[in-house]
Amino acid sequence: SAVREHDVVSPSHDVAVALASDRPYYPKPAYYPKPAYPSPAYPAADGYDYAPMPYSFDWAVLDQASYNDFGQKETSDGKLVSGTYYVVLPDGRRQVVTYKADDYGYVADVKYEGEATYPEYKPAYPAYPKPAYAPPAYPKPTYSAPAYPKPTYAPPAYPKASYPEPSYPSYPRPSYPAYPRPAYPSYPRPSYPSYPKPSYPFPSTTEAAIEAAAPVKEAEIPAEAITEDAEAAVAVTEPIGEAAAAPIASEAESSTDAA
Repeated sequence: SAVREHDVVSPSHDVAVALASDRPYYPKPAYYPKPAYPSPAYPAADGYDYAPMPYSFDWAVLDQASYNDFGQKETSDGKLVSGTYYVVLPDGRRQVVTYKADDYGYVADVKYEGEATYPEYKPAYPAYPKPAYAPPAYPKPTYSAPAYPKPTYAPPAYPKASYPEPSYPSYPRPSYPAYPRPAYPSYPRPSYPSYPKPSYPFPSTTEAAIEAAAPVKEAEIPAEAITEDAEAAVAVTEPIGEAAAAPIASEAESSTDAA
């Protein structure tokens, strides 16, 4: 049927039609219908829904050869689950976890017992006995040492050189002049003038005198420790009039000019 369609469409495709006619024609395979398996029927899950019941269990593992030391203990009253489990860590500490679980969630308390230690690893090798084999005994050779003849040749005689021995001039030892030791002049020790100790005027206001005086609490100084100097310091805090402050200011100006 394919050859006839090509012949009707175009006679120029004779070569292509001839090649197509050489290929065998295979019909489309017929597949078997898909098998229909019935769905499995499982029993209702309601039959396995039991009410929670109390229980209790515990277990532990201790293997010193493999350094395993851990365990668990758990109890339940049907509503609240509480328990604890522990494990020995590689650093030597013991980790203990205490937990509680109910409908509201899971709460755990983690604690560590002991201190972490990191000992140096020292492998233990087995002690093997030293071999007790005797050293091999070889026979001593019986041949004699070779004797070589002493050489009879005479040592070479070299002719003596005929050139004259060199002569070097002799120079007198140098003499250096003697210089006298230098004499340095002696200078008198310098003297500095003595200046009088400066005198400063008292403050002209009550505030300056109060700031200069240190605050003293009555509880820190007993009554018998108050002397005339303390009474004079309190008297300075009285205000100074303008007439008394004028000569103090003039004395301060004169002392500054003199300096």
